[in-house]
Amino acid sequence: MKKLILALSLLVLAACQQQATVQPQALREGGQTYIAILEPTASPTLPARFSERLAALERAHGLSIPAEDRLEALGAVILRNLTPAQAQRLAQDPRVYALTPDQEVKAYAQTIPWGVDRIGAPTTTAKGAGVSVYVVDTGIKVGHEDLTNLMGGYAVVKCRGKCRTAYDDDNGHGTHVAGTVAAVNNSVGVLGVAPAAELWAVKVLSGSGSGSISGIVQGLNWVIAHNNGGKPKVVNMSLGGSGTDDQDGQYCPSTRSTNAFHNVIQKAVCDYRITVVVAAGNEGDNAANHTPAAYDEVITVSATNSQDDWPSWSNYGPDVDLAAPGVAILSTWNSSTTSYNTISGTSMASPHVAGAAALVLSRYPSYTPAQVKQALLQNAESTATWKNTSGNPHPEPFLNVRGF
Repeated sequence: MKKLILALSLLVLAACQQQATVQPQALREGGQTYIAILEPTASPTLPARFSERLAALERAHGLSIPAEDRLEALGAVILRNLTPAQAQRLAQDPRVYALTPDQEVKAYAQTIPWGVDRIGAPTTTAKGAGVSVYVVDTGIKVGHEDLTNLMGGYAVVKCRGKCRTAYDDDNGHGTHVAGTVAAVNNSVGVLGVAPAAELWAVKVLSGSGSGSISGIVQGLNWVIAHNNGGKPKVVNMSLGGSGTDDQDGQYCPSTRSTNAFHNVIQKAVCDYRITVVVAAGNEGDNAANHTPAAYDEVITVSATNSQDDWPSWSNYGPDVDLAAPGVAILSTWNSSTTSYNTISGTSMASPHVAGAAALVLSRYPSYTPAQVKQALLQNAESTATWKNTSGNPHPEPFLNVRGF
């Protein structure tokens, strides 16, 4: 049964320890953007080809969908400037499996950095070679001395200002994340968890750290369709916002979510075998109240400090899979090609785990996302004896890559 949610809620990325309360936004009178998942082609009454199904939908509803909004790898489309009446009609159309309103997103914001050292990354045999890590964020600083493994990228939201490419970073958040994942092992700067992995920038957030779910969906469509030579793919998304898991406790169920964002995550993980790592969030709240952190298909990460403790602002709960360093993390920055910065947040914890996933896939390239998660959990360090002064429950184990 299709669900149509007409109320929007503002999303927030995990970049700073203190975040403002998020309030719902009213539907704009000028029309709203929606993400539509088309009905799977298993039905004998529907055309098999994506283009044919889309053409029929356009004819029926008087739509003209531009090429950049036709997300064939996902079986999805972005529909812009819809009136409430149009949205209602589309929600009832049997060709539409899910229709979800777009939402705004912002970055969750915060020599071998202490976190990279604490998880044991310098000791590993695997270094991430043969694995592609896609940083879905504010872009990555092009030409940075420590990110020479940046292979290219894609921009949904184009870089503004002094930018070498559209996917250059005009904020800093994405560059910081990228450095923790895979800053190269050279004589300058910092060392990443998987320094031999290749980096791809997927810029879905602006210089102010804002964007939309439809932008993230477009970015994930590019990741899925991108030809990286058949190498395993890892996605890091240090972003999120209010929401719950509509299929809580179900991992890759045969009947997929009717929430478009969740459905797209399921396609990436379950159908295309892409390991997706996300930040738990910085609200000091149960991660079950935040997406994509609440989704069972992703690896959700809380933040810890150098004293083996959790800050009060790190989200918690059963949906959190692993803890990783996220307080006072030194990494690459976007101010110049030689700049670095120290910031905090679950955004900084997530890329430690994304890098660790690259290490696993470097050794076991045929592993599914479920097997990658299991390998990380089996190798993790128990936190049963940690002091935990956060005031919130944190039974999740701590990331450990020793032995990889």
